[in-house]
Amino acid sequence: MSPELIGVLGLVAMLVLMFLGVHIAVTLALVGIAGYTVIHGVDKALSMTGMMPFSAIASYNMALFPVYLLLGELADVSGMMRDSFRAANAWVGNFRGGLAMASVVAGGFLAAVSGSSTACSAILTKLALPSLLEHKYQPKLATGALAAAGTLSNLIPPSIGLVLYAVMSETSLGKLYIATMVPGILLTLMFMLQIHFQCRLNPSLGPRGGSTTLKEKAFAIKYAAPTAILFFIVMGGIWFGVYTANEAGAIGTVGAFLYGLYRRTINGQTLTKAFTSTLSIAGMIFAVIISAEIFSNFVVISGLSQALAVWVIGLNLPTVGVIILIMLVYFIVGTAMDTLTMVLITLPFFIPLMKQMGVDLVWFGILVVIQMELSQITPPVGLNLFVVAGMVKEKNISMGTVFSGAWPFCYTMVIFIALVIAFPKLAMYLPSLMK
Repeated sequence: MSPELIGVLGLVAMLVLMFLGVHIAVTLALVGIAGYTVIHGVDKALSMTGMMPFSAIASYNMALFPVYLLLGELADVSGMMRDSFRAANAWVGNFRGGLAMASVVAGGFLAAVSGSSTACSAILTKLALPSLLEHKYQPKLATGALAAAGTLSNLIPPSIGLVLYAVMSETSLGKLYIATMVPGILLTLMFMLQIHFQCRLNPSLGPRGGSTTLKEKAFAIKYAAPTAILFFIVMGGIWFGVYTANEAGAIGTVGAFLYGLYRRTINGQTLTKAFTSTLSIAGMIFAVIISAEIFSNFVVISGLSQALAVWVIGLNLPTVGVIILIMLVYFIVGTAMDTLTMVLITLPFFIPLMKQMGVDLVWFGILVVIQMELSQITPPVGLNLFVVAGMVKEKNISMGTVFSGAWPFCYTMVIFIALVIAFPKLAMYLPSLMK
């Protein structure tokens, strides 16, 4: 039996195990070890498996996960996220559809201090949904906007999705962070325009909120100032080469902690909760990454990634055509698979292909992260949709309503992806200016 055939059988086994509900870390490890054993024997498979936990985790880059996760937790505890929504509501809440637009703007602020898409959607739903329903917003627009606003968390630093991609592809996290800044702002504006046009076409979707004076708008800046300052401290140091992405995360975490002390929101209970949540999520991510590395080794020795590269190059498609094909694969897979699984399974195949074709891995990483976020709001398995639906169940808002509200934002993200593919400088101009 050829190694390539063993690789294909391994993929089939992996999909079967996932369908049966086996945890992604267990699935990847089992398939990787079994496939490696069939190709190279038990001794080499056990040797590889024994070395993998240390070689995968004992890396400078792996410190990124707990640092940025803790930064997001402390920013939530300090009250930055609540204040960001208050500021956004004061600025744009008086427009038609303004409260929904304020949720998107607040999502952008939350993204600047939290790298978790689902956490961002959950916090926004808790903060904004009562106000949206009170002002007679239709539930489908309200829930769709809240789910979509969460997607900005993986496109605006500090992004856990970007950290994962940087570790898996061995790409500069600093460049990835800088590369997301223009796309992140652009997607925020596109979401706001979409809401505006939806409410212009159907005014009952989102009526105007209460008006605010210029003085009140100026006064609201103080609510967003801490988030903005923390963001510029983190990103400014990376931009000017003062410190690395790891050091930036540590500095940002200390900043969020000190702000929480200043606000007197940090105590033994909240601090314990922040550390517990950070350790829980980081532990899960580490387990999955170790398993993904084992699976990746199996894919490499099976020759599947090389065979894929040879097959794609043999199609004689232009580079843009290959990128579009990969994005279509991500879109289809994203409708049936969670984002973490999707990325960990596909990167061992796509990264070698991109290297062979000379594609900039920073630009490709931005596209992958956008696809990750599109999957978060694509029915029927978009995780953000389930988070929002779970939180609005008591309001008698059905899952179907949440799905219906998410589709327009999915279309907007598809257009956004097309823009980033057509105009790579949207992502690559700022990294070219880095110190």
